[in-house]
Amino acid sequence: MTPPPRRLALLVASGLPLLAGCRGAALAYGPDLSAARTHFDELATGFEYRFTNVTRTPKVATARMRLARFAFAPSKLAEDTAIWTAMRSTRTGAERDVEFQAGLATNQFLFTARQGAAAPARVGDQRHLIALSQRGPDDWLWHTAVEHAVGPMPPSRLDDIARALFLGAERPASSLRADYRSAFPRTTQALGRLFSLDSVGTIPQLDGSTLVTMQIRIDARGMAAGFPAFAKYLQKYVEPARYRYRLTDRAGGEWFDAQASKRVLTLRFRTRQGELQPLAGAARGMPDTLIIHVDALARFGLWMVGVTGMEGEFVHVRSARERAWQLRFAKAPTWHLPLIAETLLSSAIRRPFEGPGTYFKIGLRAGANGQTLGERVFDVAVKESAIMRWLGNLGFTAFGEFAGQVEEQENRFLIELFRAMRTDMSRLGTS
Repeated sequence: MTPPPRRLALLVASGLPLLAGCRGAALAYGPDLSAARTHFDELATGFEYRFTNVTRTPKVATARMRLARFAFAPSKLAEDTAIWTAMRSTRTGAERDVEFQAGLATNQFLFTARQGAAAPARVGDQRHLIALSQRGPDDWLWHTAVEHAVGPMPPSRLDDIARALFLGAERPASSLRADYRSAFPRTTQALGRLFSLDSVGTIPQLDGSTLVTMQIRIDARGMAAGFPAFAKYLQKYVEPARYRYRLTDRAGGEWFDAQASKRVLTLRFRTRQGELQPLAGAARGMPDTLIIHVDALARFGLWMVGVTGMEGEFVHVRSARERAWQLRFAKAPTWHLPLIAETLLSSAIRRPFEGPGTYFKIGLRAGANGQTLGERVFDVAVKESAIMRWLGNLGFTAFGEFAGQVEEQENRFLIELFRAMRTDMSRLGTS
């Protein structure tokens, strides 16, 4: 519901190779050291560009704030010509599109609104599509798709990186700590301002697998000297958050558990020869389709607001040109709201989970011009009501606090992180 958790996930994902055999995982980016360095550098460069002196044309800046303000009240946006690059009418109602094209130019990552935006062709280039369609009275569907050029690494390399990552965790805890500190020292220092590895346990099992538990502390106080506004925002919205993500199979076997509470993120998984195994029971191959269980609560003022018991289908997409995670939530969760909001409850709060449900996909896909594209797709239905407007106002309050100085400082922090990663990778294997 707030901007930082999404990027916090990016930071955690970036840091995981440091926490579980980073040297082996980094080398898995290519078939040899030279290719691994190239792929890693282009990938990190693509993200570094994305956060470099971010600039938006007036139309993009207006659209960004208006879309955030009325995401749960789309009727307020339908006739706003200041937002859309295409406007149509259909049998069921309005259809609206806005396209953004973005890329680095003269040391600025510039977002421009452009109908028929070109596919990303250079490292760091992006294309965004946000579409709104009316499905009935007060009933709307949002579709968002983002493409980001991240260099020539084939999507299939993600399998090798994951295997090396989990294989690296099948070692004594002391070896893990020594590895990430020696192989990626600059990255460890950059991440250390926000994350620290509190504890790591690796317990060998009789069948040759290893049960791994990691505890990562999230503490923004180390950010205060260089990024005071960002640190304050993290302390307000991210540190108090409580969330848990579990992956199970249809037989009830649990494959992965990540939960955060009281500023500590705990990861639990079991691995054998670089392949995930169920946390308990006989070793076996992981199915491509799992069930994801989500609890997510964030603090807004005096209240903890969010959901528990949200379940969805979690699919590993593996094809010749793509590697992705595909999630679909079609079961309404339990909502946790303050009493003032509970008086507004209606069937509209279940609308995102009806029919095909809420859909999300994230992964890598082969694109044109030798570029691999990072891709995010998000579809969600919204039925306007008092409770949805209340939730929208709550989220926009946090977004409004984020836009401006906080976002600028977060961008600088991320740039420093990705530059540190690139430097460490360039020196890996030289000694």
